[in-house]
Amino acid sequence: MKRSELYELVWKTPLRHLGPQLGMSDVGLSKLCRRYDIPVPPVGFWTRLAAGKPCLPTPLPPTDVDAVLRLPEKGKTAEQSVDATRLQQVRQTFSRAKNGIAVPPIEIPPSLDNCHPLVARTTRFFQSIEREEQKRARDRERAAGQGRPYFGGITGRHMSMGRYITGEGCLRITATTANIDWILRFHEALLRGLVAGGCHIVASGKDSRNTVEIRRAGGSICLNFAEQAEKIVKPRSKGVFYDPTEYRARDVYKLKLERGWSAIARQWTGTRQQMEKRLPEITQALIAFPEAEALRSKLVAEEAAMRAKAQQEADLARRIAAAAEEARAKRREARTSQLPRALAVGEALGDYHRVLDMLSRLEVIAGDKSEEEALHTWIALVRDSLKDPVHGLADALRAEGAALDRPLWWPG
Repeated sequence: MKRSELYELVWKTPLRHLGPQLGMSDVGLSKLCRRYDIPVPPVGFWTRLAAGKPCLPTPLPPTDVDAVLRLPEKGKTAEQSVDATRLQQVRQTFSRAKNGIAVPPIEIPPSLDNCHPLVARTTRFFQSIEREEQKRARDRERAAGQGRPYFGGITGRHMSMGRYITGEGCLRITATTANIDWILRFHEALLRGLVAGGCHIVASGKDSRNTVEIRRAGGSICLNFAEQAEKIVKPRSKGVFYDPTEYRARDVYKLKLERGWSAIARQWTGTRQQMEKRLPEITQALIAFPEAEALRSKLVAEEAAMRAKAQQEADLARRIAAAAEEARAKRREARTSQLPRALAVGEALGDYHRVLDMLSRLEVIAGDKSEEEALHTWIALVRDSLKDPVHGLADALRAEGAALDRPLWWPG
């Protein structure tokens, strides 16, 4: 679409109606107009126009070239329109919820005393890992001192790039043990803020698939915290049967939403100092997210119900159309078959008259002679069995016409 064409549409249809028609939200369409210097109707324009007051459009600023604008494909316009509308509603809900939340100052606790049950369970998880690491280190040193190979470098824990993945009932954390104390104290501060904001926090899932849900206002979101690590390049050790790849923890952390939040996807990445500084902002956003998620789930369910209803209506319409077409086909077939039916009766009528003529001649031959009893008996038998096909057709037509439903050959 050209710039001048969009200008004409913008001044004929309100943006909230035109946007969905073009596969965009009204906000997205407004941004597109600003990008190409296309004036849009001011606030109150359509109200004044409806009241019959004179309203003149703002002239389109001239340009050297009438630019061509890229709009959504026509086949995807309806679907994108719904997505754009839902996206706008979810963003507005999130913004309102976030602005209405007052987060008190949040400080990282100096210890994990009296911590949240999830933090306590995660602490015990990493403490057991630290004991395993210490035992492996002692076994490695003992094997090296005795000059024998060491085979105990493999752990049964779920790992990713040298980082441990927490198990069932724990916080969703992927990290080494190097900075786990700060990571757990960071989560303790975060969870305290979330609980103070009216959130309910539960663990769900199993093993490496476990998740931590934050529930509030009928919605829920899942968190995933990961510590960044880098591979340590080192020469191969002699006399060691299995030398696992080692990774070094970096002072970079990522906290993100686990679910597919394409609408308002959010993640926070930074160093320890940066994450601590952004903790109030993170807490405020996480308290607001579930409310927006509840709206998104509601809108998705409503759209699915509407699509299912539309599909049912379309299927019913197809069935009705197919039944109507089948009825029309049967009617055409019935009307077409009446001529062959009449011709068949006509042929039967010719046979009927030929039989009558034959019986009449046979009666002449038999006469009144008593010795021709066999002929008279046979003639009587055939006459009793003989029926006029025209009378039979008339009786059939009367019966068909007297039925509750008109016969298919009846003119419709």
